[in-house]
Amino acid sequence: MNHYQTIFFILFLLVNIAGVSAATTLIPPGGEVFLGEEGLDLSVALPFPFDAIAFFPPGSSPGYDIPLDIRTVERRGFAVIPSLYLDRTGPWYQWDSRRGAAGSVAVIVREPRVTVRIVQVTTMEDISSGTIPRGTALLMQLDTNIGSVAQRPGYNKNADGILDLLITTPGGGVLSGVETRSGWISLSGVTPEGSLQTVPPHQTGGWNTGARGAGGGYLYASGTYLVQPRLAFNRINENLQSLERTSYIRGASVTLGSDRAKITTSDDQVIRGNAFTVTISGTPSYPVYLWVDAGQKSGSSGDQPPMILFSQEGVYQDTPNGPYTIGSYRPSSYGGTSIRDLVPHEPYGGVKYYARVLPDRDGKRTIEFRTSEQTDDTRYTIRIESQSATGQTISEEASISVVKGYVGIETEKEVFAIGEEVKLSGYNTESCDTYLFITGPNLPSNGARLDRPRQAVRNGVSSSFTVASGDCETWNYRLYTGDLGIDAGTYTIYAVPSPVDRNNLGSVPYQTIPLTLRRPYVSLQTQVTDVARGDSLYLTGRSSGATRSGVAVWIFGKNYFRYDQTSIERDGSFEYKIPGAETNNMVTGQYSVIIQHPMSNGEFDIWPDGPRHLVLGNTPYPGAPIFRIGGSGSLQGPEAANALITALNSPFIDDTYTKYDIRVNSPKITTDVGSLTQVAGTPVVISGTTNLASGSRLLLEITDNRFAPTSKGDSQSSYGYSGTTEIWQGDIDRFFTFTVPTGRLAPGEYRLIIQAVTSDAVTTELLTITAEQIPAIDTTREVNQTGNITSPDDQHGSNVSPSLSPSENISQPEGFVTLPPVSVQPSPISTIPVVEKSEFEFGSSILILLAGVVMGAIIVGIGALIIFRKRGKEEQSDDSAGDDGLDIDHDSNGEVQDDKSH
Repeated sequence: MNHYQTIFFILFLLVNIAGVSAATTLIPPGGEVFLGEEGLDLSVALPFPFDAIAFFPPGSSPGYDIPLDIRTVERRGFAVIPSLYLDRTGPWYQWDSRRGAAGSVAVIVREPRVTVRIVQVTTMEDISSGTIPRGTALLMQLDTNIGSVAQRPGYNKNADGILDLLITTPGGGVLSGVETRSGWISLSGVTPEGSLQTVPPHQTGGWNTGARGAGGGYLYASGTYLVQPRLAFNRINENLQSLERTSYIRGASVTLGSDRAKITTSDDQVIRGNAFTVTISGTPSYPVYLWVDAGQKSGSSGDQPPMILFSQEGVYQDTPNGPYTIGSYRPSSYGGTSIRDLVPHEPYGGVKYYARVLPDRDGKRTIEFRTSEQTDDTRYTIRIESQSATGQTISEEASISVVKGYVGIETEKEVFAIGEEVKLSGYNTESCDTYLFITGPNLPSNGARLDRPRQAVRNGVSSSFTVASGDCETWNYRLYTGDLGIDAGTYTIYAVPSPVDRNNLGSVPYQTIPLTLRRPYVSLQTQVTDVARGDSLYLTGRSSGATRSGVAVWIFGKNYFRYDQTSIERDGSFEYKIPGAETNNMVTGQYSVIIQHPMSNGEFDIWPDGPRHLVLGNTPYPGAPIFRIGGSGSLQGPEAANALITALNSPFIDDTYTKYDIRVNSPKITTDVGSLTQVAGTPVVISGTTNLASGSRLLLEITDNRFAPTSKGDSQSSYGYSGTTEIWQGDIDRFFTFTVPTGRLAPGEYRLIIQAVTSDAVTTELLTITAEQIPAIDTTREVNQTGNITSPDDQHGSNVSPSLSPSENISQPEGFVTLPPVSVQPSPISTIPVVEKSEFEFGSSILILLAGVVMGAIIVGIGALIIFRKRGKEEQSDDSAGDDGLDIDHDSNGEVQDDKSH
């Protein structure tokens, strides 16, 4: 604020301060205003000539930078509308709209903030959201930024107010004041004098929560009290209701402890095998005794109550071997019986069924109970008893029902080939371990171990079952059917939460799932039957059953044999590659491919020997020769393939197979005849077909047929181009295309070489590029003596001349000869198309010739015009010296014609 503004502000206060009715509305220059305020007086903060306020982004200079926002405001009725200023908090500068200049800070927009904390008077400990014993003295501590309102001119602390504190009681009533040791004090119209203030004032002793009324009863009932601040100036509280965010106003709560302890359970029902909790509410630091009313439970397996988890904070238990100090407590309503005598003594000496609990500073404590498959599924009562602050005995109880859990089992399908992996999964809410067994044809009737189906399970013996572990909610298990040693058929898999066989399932939940096993298979999915020598061939297929050994690949042809093995993926797919180097050595002709599957045992029963001379098998003894594939007397091609198939079909061989025929051809590249003759000036597209593999590439080389070693003085040019292209699979044939850009090949003959990149396939062709067609230039037109252009095509000698408008048909003075203008038609050279640089160089001689013809025609026309004008002047001179009577005739069109005699 400058010197003149300061003087104006002082004079304004002297004149107007006595008449201020709402002292919190007058804003000094640079004063703070809060979102939601209305009716503010900015006459001092925004003096003449400033008529608006401007907002500058952080880091900018108001004297030089452009404002981010400019708003025209009412000086005596300014409202800080939350939706307009929520994202524009901070300083707003005075702004002169006529000059476009900023002044000093007019106002600072703030978001109001009030946070309430409840503290004890004696320790100043924050006990917000806590529980206190009756009689504790409390203070409401305010952390706020609205204290600057009290610094505004004319503010009266006794008459004005900024903040109200409202206390909602457990019964729903709202208090505007509280009792202190000094008497009742109002919580309305509070004026914060700083950023941190306590209410009621500390010298009053604070809120007396143990105050009694005239009849001797407590004024404040037990329960939770909510303290909520409310802004009370310039309708700010009403206007802030439009904002969704309320983080700027935060209250606090406190619970006044009751004379009655309470117990609640996390749920009314728990599934056996899961945990549950109970929560105790009492007086802080007053112990509570807790136990399970187990009735006549023995504590033996299947007849146990829920147990308290050991080592919980604030929960104290006896040791299993004694002494039983806590267990000796005698509840008042049980006739002197100790709580240890009210619960079973097994297991752990019964100490997990009772405890002594000490509530925390909030008067609460949560205790966890555990159940298992040994817990009886019935209803239980959890009881508590404690002494209140007044010495009274308080008892409470809560009930919980333990029910059987559920077990689930599933897999991705029901039918599997023997040797495949079965992925089992499911859920188990009763226990952390899931026990699996199987029933079916030729298996024990009460169930067999899942991973060893010939071994029967025994009820209650965990080791006789297949156990699937999980996270105590879900489980999974992988079963390899190739190792089971069972036949194809349909079986049933059981999932149970404890080790019980099929004859004892009545006491536990369980679920079953069918499993159908069939014999393995192998199939080929390859669609390509022809392959060119030098190209790779991929054999793809699917297989079921044992995947660990893969499949064997047999290839038979004329004077050719190949044996190999390839692995199978998890999903049953496999792929085998016959590399191009291998097919390049194969002669053209038919080949038989046999894919052998080892079946469920994962072992090949037929195989070739090391030198690849004999085919061996497991029958009639391991390694027995079946037929010869190398050397004298060996079988070739189809005969060898048929011999292998006959051996695989033997009932003593469990391997299966599939057969596939391929044909190896010589590589061939054929060029389309139509693409060997093309026109210059357009892209040259070469196409053709081939039997090479799709996806492989071809190399094309185009060289000028005139290309030869040249001498130093030889100026003849040569052209060419090269590149690669990819082979594509069409509906019938495989094809290729190759494009040479425009202008890269001049007219002439070229040698075209196409060869495969990965094989020795090659073809050579003659490529002819013809000259592009250029429109001919009509050079037969000439200018006649009258100045008109005459075309030889016009046999009547008609004139081609521009017509004159009526305004141009003006009579000339006598003796003046009017010459018709020469009409020059556009030159045909303008129709020559634009060509690439190489084309232009090729036709440069033609262009020079055409330019010369055009320039010559122009020169001839100019000469004829000069001669014609000269002759007219001479004739005019002769006429003036001789006869003055010049005979001038007009034709029917009004044009001037010379006399016949001249």
